[in-house]
Amino acid sequence: MSNVKLLVSVFLGATLIAGVAAQEKKIYRWVDKDGKVQISDQLPPDAVDKARKEYNAKTGSLKNDVQSQLSPAEKAAAEHQAQAEAAVMAEAEKAKRIEQSMLINYATEQDLQRFFDERTDLLKQTIISLKASIQSRRAFLISSLNEMSEAEINGQTLDAGKLKMLAETQALVAEQTAQMDRLNVSYRALQAEFAKTLDKYRSMKAEADSRRIVLPVDAGAAPAQP
Repeated sequence: MSNVKLLVSVFLGATLIAGVAAQEKKIYRWVDKDGKVQISDQLPPDAVDKARKEYNAKTGSLKNDVQSQLSPAEKAAAEHQAQAEAAVMAEAEKAKRIEQSMLINYATEQDLQRFFDERTDLLKQTIISLKASIQSRRAFLISSLNEMSEAEINGQTLDAGKLKMLAETQALVAEQTAQMDRLNVSYRALQAEFAKTLDKYRSMKAEADSRRIVLPVDAGAAPAQP
């Protein structure tokens, strides 16, 4: 009798295992390396790391949606993309804070103008001083060259020290001229920035004014006595 019970237990156990195996049998759907959709109850080794959907073989219901495993290069690219997107979002948030503080710090356009004037005044003074220095050195060069030309015509020996000084002065004038050109570019850029900022300020100011709630006057109320 015990042998019969043992056989029955083994049979029931095998049946149960077979039932569980049948219940857990899956159908896989994935896209192969050629871009073709594949459907099978066997998953090949080259598809293990690929994105796929797993369905219950018995009911056809979706059991799992497996995402593809990224290679080191793909992971690095994804991280780089995430960092770039985070930087863009941070920059946008910074611009938003600056715009919001603009309305708080500058009550009128004149206040905003004064702020930019403070930024441009030093730049303007530097350009003016540099221009005066260039003009002075150019005048010195012209005068010295005229003197040396007269000396050469009269057969006089040209002074080596003065020739060296003239060469150094000419190089300094060229350097200062290039510096002034850069400062002029910066000044024009600052003016363009102010025009853009002023347009933005006016737009935000108009939007802020439109959001203010104006209480209607009660037509039936008696006017206030002076």
